[in-house]
Amino acid sequence: MVPFPLQLPPGPVIDTNTLFEFLLWRFCKNKDIALPTCLMDTPPEEDARRALQWYLDSAKPVHTSPHVIAEIHGLIKSRAKWKEPRTAEFWQHAQAELNRLRLQEHLVELVNMNRDDLAMFGPTDDSILEIATRADRVVITDDGALRGRLTQEEISVLSRWEILAHWQ
Repeated sequence: MVPFPLQLPPGPVIDTNTLFEFLLWRFCKNKDIALPTCLMDTPPEEDARRALQWYLDSAKPVHTSPHVIAEIHGLIKSRAKWKEPRTAEFWQHAQAELNRLRLQEHLVELVNMNRDDLAMFGPTDDSILEIATRADRVVITDDGALRGRLTQEEISVLSRWEILAHWQ
């Protein structure tokens, strides 16, 4: 595992599930509505989300891939099981939230992806790997397989729980 300095690195690349859960949580908090059942509503989870918000607020800009954004749209429908007009409200809020975090999307074209990584991880995770490798950026993910591959490339990886440990 790549060691971290006392201060967390700026400009992280964020993976799909972490960003999905963060945006969903922020939307529900902002609108004062109950969390959907796809999000655990426990004090440790709440602390981890607050720690992630603290980190993202201080680490701007946040980086990701358009593949991640597209996957989030699918997750809103499949995991949160939301339909219109709720999905439209969510995307309006998510757009403002991502603007606040100064989101920078980096397109990694499928034809330029590493064939072996693409075959193993698919286009979304491969795009995260490519973005992080090109710019030597830390990645926020809870995906164990992606974490292992990033570690092979000596790219630093943080989970929400590791961010929570830095926050406390």
